[in-house]
Amino acid sequence: MLLPMKDIIGPEWKITKQEKVDYLCPELLVWVPKTGFTELVKVNQKSQLEGGFSIAIFCYVLHVLPFNIQPIFKPFVNAKGESNGTYDDLLKQIRNQPSESCQAVVGDVTVRASRTPFYDFTIPYQGAELYMLVRATHEWNQTLWTFLKPFTWRLWIVIVGAGIYIGFAVAFLEYRVGNPKFKVPVHQKVVMIIWFPISTFFFYEGKILNKNSKVVLITWLSMIFIIVQIFTATLSSWLTIDQLRPKLPSSFENVGYQYGGYVDNYITQNYNCSGKHLMALKSIEEYKNALSNGSISAIFDELPYIDLFLAKYSSDYMKVGPLNQQSGHAFAFPHDSPLVNYFTRAVVNVTESEIMMKMKEKYFRFDVPNGSQSNQALPQSLDIHSFIGLFIFTGILTIVAIILSESSIRSTSTKNKILPIST
Repeated sequence: MLLPMKDIIGPEWKITKQEKVDYLCPELLVWVPKTGFTELVKVNQKSQLEGGFSIAIFCYVLHVLPFNIQPIFKPFVNAKGESNGTYDDLLKQIRNQPSESCQAVVGDVTVRASRTPFYDFTIPYQGAELYMLVRATHEWNQTLWTFLKPFTWRLWIVIVGAGIYIGFAVAFLEYRVGNPKFKVPVHQKVVMIIWFPISTFFFYEGKILNKNSKVVLITWLSMIFIIVQIFTATLSSWLTIDQLRPKLPSSFENVGYQYGGYVDNYITQNYNCSGKHLMALKSIEEYKNALSNGSISAIFDELPYIDLFLAKYSSDYMKVGPLNQQSGHAFAFPHDSPLVNYFTRAVVNVTESEIMMKMKEKYFRFDVPNGSQSNQALPQSLDIHSFIGLFIFTGILTIVAIILSESSIRSTSTKNKILPIST
């Protein structure tokens, strides 16, 4: 069937081009698969091609070729309008054709090492790493020590050290002015130095005699107030975080894969699976139903299909991988076809242009590259650098307070030593 290029590309489709290559094909018979993922290749119930991402990319490739070529699309379907076999069966339509044969296979066809001796592929127009799709469990990330996570251990040590430093400074200031509360044995002074920064939340005016001590305490209390507010906000984030965790299967006997592909062989070869209970699935809805009713515990498939599924059902499912690196999806031609080099250069031009992103947004209906499900990241524990300015300010102010206190004490002592002159 002839597919109007203007329906996909638009009015900029070029009918004629300057370069003419007589020995190449004026017309190209293009075989296309019928797949349940109509976002890639859409063949309707009347066995007519309507478009899809892979078809759009191919049309843009034709658009940038230096010569004219008219594609004639032929869906690979049987008399009932269903898929006529696997992707290997589809490729066999051009396997025994001579190199000058004007035929190709276009769609979500993966470049495989086992296929390259019989067919020539362009460079991939889209990646196709293998992933596993599983159900997700919601996990609240709370432990016995969650209340300590808002701050790193280094920050906790600095806060405790700052408290002892303030306690020592206040004890020294009060001792220098003769506060009887601080004239106690050494072991009690040590306890007071450690405990005093905390007890200052409940102090009353009569306990403090040195006005410089009051300045230090007010600064300390202000700093603690700021730290407590930030701690409370960060702790709330830690307590309410909802993390998705993949529910990995304990056995790979009951897993699914996309019908018509190669993934069933990959599963049996790499996951100690007999293959007797593998389930072939054809669409996103079948993926959803099989995972929901427990018929299978996981689905193995390539990344484009997994992302399409997650764009629709991201809240309860996750992808795990990549499990295996594949070359990607490409266009296939008979072995030694002279068209391959022309089409490869054209694919490079299309994939490096903004057309690629526009087509993904149009057909996949999610923003690239954020098509997969998002997961709440764990909050970041605050470190010393978050409060370094506050600690430096408090430390300097405390030192200044001690210096001013000592200056005041010495000045008073000097005045007391000057005796009045008698006449």
